[in-house]
Amino acid sequence: MGLDQTPRRHETMNTEHGTRGAKTVGGAARSAAAGSMSRRALLGMGVAGAAGLAGAASLWDWFARWRDAETPADVFKGGAPGEEMWLLWKARGWVKEGRHYVKLGRNVQCKVCPNNCLLAPGDRGHCRNRINRDGTLYTLAYGNPCTFHVDPVEKKPLYHFLPGTRTFSLATAGCVFRCLNCQNWEISQRKPEDTKNPRGPEFRFRPPLPASLTHEQMERLSLFPEDAAAVAAALGCPTISYTYSEPTAFYEYTQDTCKAARAHHLRNIVVSCGSIEERAARDLYAWVDAAHVDLKGFDEAVYQKLNSGRLAPVLRTLKLLRDLGVWFEIINLIVPTYTDPPDMIRRMCAWIAKELGPDRPLHFSRFHPQYKLSHLPPTPIATLVRARDLARAEGLRHVYIGNAPGLEDAGITRCPNCRKAVVRRDIYAVTHLDIVQGKCRFCGAPIPGVWT
Repeated sequence: MGLDQTPRRHETMNTEHGTRGAKTVGGAARSAAAGSMSRRALLGMGVAGAAGLAGAASLWDWFARWRDAETPADVFKGGAPGEEMWLLWKARGWVKEGRHYVKLGRNVQCKVCPNNCLLAPGDRGHCRNRINRDGTLYTLAYGNPCTFHVDPVEKKPLYHFLPGTRTFSLATAGCVFRCLNCQNWEISQRKPEDTKNPRGPEFRFRPPLPASLTHEQMERLSLFPEDAAAVAAALGCPTISYTYSEPTAFYEYTQDTCKAARAHHLRNIVVSCGSIEERAARDLYAWVDAAHVDLKGFDEAVYQKLNSGRLAPVLRTLKLLRDLGVWFEIINLIVPTYTDPPDMIRRMCAWIAKELGPDRPLHFSRFHPQYKLSHLPPTPIATLVRARDLARAEGLRHVYIGNAPGLEDAGITRCPNCRKAVVRRDIYAVTHLDIVQGKCRFCGAPIPGVWT
């Protein structure tokens, strides 16, 4: 196949931001026993990738790195769009070369998330958004959101970040997970071509804004990064949120829009499952001001069964956000028979308190029957209250309960010093705010968060 003999981590930024050269991944050369690689290992690598690498001087070094990573996720073999759709998509500007991937000749391996999709030409990645086109990784989720809204920031949920403000929220199709309980499965479990139409006149959404949009306009609509920032500013939103599906799945669009937002003096919010590789995360979160991370349990087997994902990368992301100084809050959806064991909840809360600190906000959310778990009952209120009690017993100071309207004290922020209510909420609306310059109005103690 004429594959390159030296694998490269490709980080092309082939836009107005310039281009950074490809770099070889670090790691000392391994033993000269490269020739002793087992047949099983070669088969595990994938026929296309192994065939072209055979005989390469760096094969063992590459395989050692590949071996240390998780096995690549299932991909859509031959799932890339046909020639006509590709050309239409490209003409719209909805195509962008991917970032954070390894070139293996005509094959590529995406390194944005821990799925580590290994794609032969014509394949589509696990997230449904990335394809291998002639040995180059492309995203099809760029400038083409399938939905956007103006939301209260409390809906993300973020309770300690600019309370009472509105955020311009957008999403494309696709996701890195396969959650059985997904509430937005109509977009997260579809590919971009299922939600957008590149035929007909181009419709670029930017100020001055129309009074309304039709469904047909939404299908044709382009919202490029600089336009998204201008729209958010025109709507009076101090932030842009990347949400509803999974921002990691539309990584390039998220990152470029974050940069455009900063240029407009806006802040960025990422609402994520937290399953992202460290290098990609560092590049993205340099432009992010706040994050909501969905910690979907505290057991590897449950993560695999419920979400087709892994817990360990999410925990690494949480600690990375801590180290980077990005404000973030955690949500845990309590799904009956999956994530409701008290011991699991207790262990999760103890880990948060130890590794992330007692002031890290934790939101327990009530499950309602959704998608492939429509046979389960809603989470009992008593289970949510018990979870909150367990969290507080482990030392967490800011614990909330969501999706339970009318539950007493579910959304109140209390001063950890004097215990008075400093923020009161009615679902997503802030009704009282007694924080002045980041401190309790009553006793002057600092309240963790970003308040102005």
